[in-house]
Amino acid sequence: MTDSLEQQKPVNIKAQLKNCRSKEETFKTLVTLSKTQPRLCAEDKTEDNKVKGCESAVWLIIVEKDGLRHFKADSDAKLMRGVLVAILSLVEGKTLADIQQMDLRAELAELNLSSYLTSSRNNGVLAILKKVKS
Repeated sequence: MTDSLEQQKPVNIKAQLKNCRSKEETFKTLVTLSKTQPRLCAEDKTEDNKVKGCESAVWLIIVEKDGLRHFKADSDAKLMRGVLVAILSLVEGKTLADIQQMDLRAELAELNLSSYLTSSRNNGVLAILKKVKS
């Protein structure tokens, strides 16, 4: 659904994040990734689309077409938009059954994001993962 996620393969995003050697480099990569995420229009930023439990405002829209799930998302924080790109690159275009079988927490743990996931941000990421799998 989102051209940017289709253009940026999950392997490339994973490689970019795994290759970061410092917290600053990871931050820069997340900000760069955040710029690839198309912004939602104001009409899509509804309470129904808002992910509850996130420190930053995060909106997530899931559209199912031909049994495959497609995602649109946005956040008011650049860092969270970058994290969203990483998460959504793992699940874009997959079936719900495939997504539910994935260990997304383990996948994210491999991406050098732990230093950015404060307890409140971690709660937000867990809320995003829960919504993606629902």
